[in-house]
Amino acid sequence: MASSIWPKSSKARVDRSLSAHSVMGLVISAALFIVCLSGTVAVFEDELGWWEKPVAGAVETVSPQLAQTTAESVIAQQPGTSHLYLYMPRQNWPRFVVGGDDGLETADTNGELTGEYETPWNDFLIHLHYYLSLPTSFGMIVVAILGVMLVAMVISGFLAHPRVFRDAFRFRRKGQARLVQADLHNRLSVWTSPFTLAVALTGAMIGLFTVVALVLAQTSFDGDPRALSQSIFGDEPAADETPAELANVGAALTTLREMAPEADPFMVIVHDPETAGQHVSIYGEHHDRLTYGEMYEFDADGNYTGHAGFADGELGQQIAMSTYRLHFGDFGGLAMKLAYGVFGISLCMTIAAGLNIYFLKRAEAGREMPRLSAAWASLIWGAPALLAVTLVLGVLGIGSGMLTAVYWLGTLGLAGVALVWADAIVTGRRMRLLLGVGLAVAVVVHLALYAGYYGNPYVWLTSAGLAALSAAFLGMSLKRVHGRRVSSLVSAE
Repeated sequence: MASSIWPKSSKARVDRSLSAHSVMGLVISAALFIVCLSGTVAVFEDELGWWEKPVAGAVETVSPQLAQTTAESVIAQQPGTSHLYLYMPRQNWPRFVVGGDDGLETADTNGELTGEYETPWNDFLIHLHYYLSLPTSFGMIVVAILGVMLVAMVISGFLAHPRVFRDAFRFRRKGQARLVQADLHNRLSVWTSPFTLAVALTGAMIGLFTVVALVLAQTSFDGDPRALSQSIFGDEPAADETPAELANVGAALTTLREMAPEADPFMVIVHDPETAGQHVSIYGEHHDRLTYGEMYEFDADGNYTGHAGFADGELGQQIAMSTYRLHFGDFGGLAMKLAYGVFGISLCMTIAAGLNIYFLKRAEAGREMPRLSAAWASLIWGAPALLAVTLVLGVLGIGSGMLTAVYWLGTLGLAGVALVWADAIVTGRRMRLLLGVGLAVAVVVHLALYAGYYGNPYVWLTSAGLAALSAAFLGMSLKRVHGRRVSSLVSAE
C-alpha cells in the first residue's frame, strides 16, 4: 500500500484535534453559515444592485469632458458637499454613478442625473455580511473572529484526518447517513480548502484592521492613528476653505491617460470641492495586479502630484490593498465571480454537513435531538429563504432597516416553528418550498415594476438566473423523500 504524504499522527493528537474541531463547529456554525451565505450572494452585489434598481441605461465610457460636466451638475445639486464622487464604468459594470455627502445618483451618457441610486436590499445584504447586522465596529470584529476561527477549523480538520489526501476522492452517496454526510463534509472541505483559507484570512484581515490599527498606532506611530493611516493610504493635504472654482476633473483624467494608460480609472474623488485646498484622487485599476487600484493624486488644475503606491509600494501596503478583491473575487471578470459562487456554496454545504454529522452521531447513540436538528434545518434553508423574502420587499421599496428586522425576526420565527415540527426532513422541505416561492415572487414583482427595462441584458439575465434557482428549489421541495433517517439539510433528499 502506498504511504500517505500526510505525516503520521498519534491517536491522542487526532482525538484532540477532532475534539477542538467539533467544539469550534458547534460554537460558531449558525453565525458562520449566515456570514458565508451572505458573502456568497454578495459576490454578485453589482449585478443584483443593478437588477434591484434598473432605472438607468448602460454607460460604457465616460470622457474627461463628460466627467467634468457631471461633476459640475453634482455640485449644483449638492452645494457644500465635503467630497464629490464619480464612479466610472468598468468591466462588467457599465454604469455611471455620481454624488456627494447627500447621496448618490445615476447619470446617463450625457452626464445628466437620472435618479437616486438606492438599493436597500443590496445595502442590507452587505451589512449582514460585513457586520452580521450589528453596530459596525463591533460587528466587523465579530465577523473577523469568525474568520479566524474558520482558519482554525480548516487546520484542525486536516490534523484530525490523517488520511485526508488518501481519501480525497472517496465519496459515498448511499448507505449510512452519517457516513454520507462525513464524506460530503470531508471531500468538500479538502477540495475547497485553498479558497476557504484565502477568504477566511482576508476576511479576518479586513475585519480586524481597526483593532490592529489601534495597536500599531500605539506601538509604531507614537499613538497617532492618522500617521498610520497616512503610511498606508497616503497623506492628505491640509484643508484651505477659501472659495475657488471647482477642480478640473477632466484635466486630471486626461493627465492620467497620458502618464499611465494602463490604469483604467474607476473612481474619482474631489476632496473639499470648490475650496482653495481641493484636490483630486483617481483610483485606476491595473488589470494585471490584484490590488484594489492605484490612487493617483492631482491638484485643482489637474496636475499630477504623486501616487499612493498601492500597486508598486511597500509589500505590506500592496497586500493590504489586495485583500478586498481576493476576498470577494472581484478580479477575473464574471467567470471568477461564478467560481467564487460555486466555492461559496460548497463552503456553506461543508458547514451544514458538519453539524449534520453531530446530530446523526447522537441519533445512532440513541440520544437523538429532533427539535434542535429541525432548528438547524430551518437555519440552513430558512436563511436563504428569508433572503428571497427580503428581496421581494426590497424591490417593493422597503428600506434596509426594515429588511434587517424582517430577516432576523423571521430567522427566530422559523426556528421556533421548526422546534414545534421537530422533524428536520419536513422542515428542510418546507423551507426549500419557501425559498423557491420567494425567488419566483421576486422575479414576478420585479417584472411587473420594471418590464420596460428588460432590454438591458444585465436585468433579464439576472431575472433568468433567479427564475432557474426558483425552479430548482421548488423541484427539490416537491421531491418525494425515501428513508426518514437520510438528512435533508444539504441535499434534496
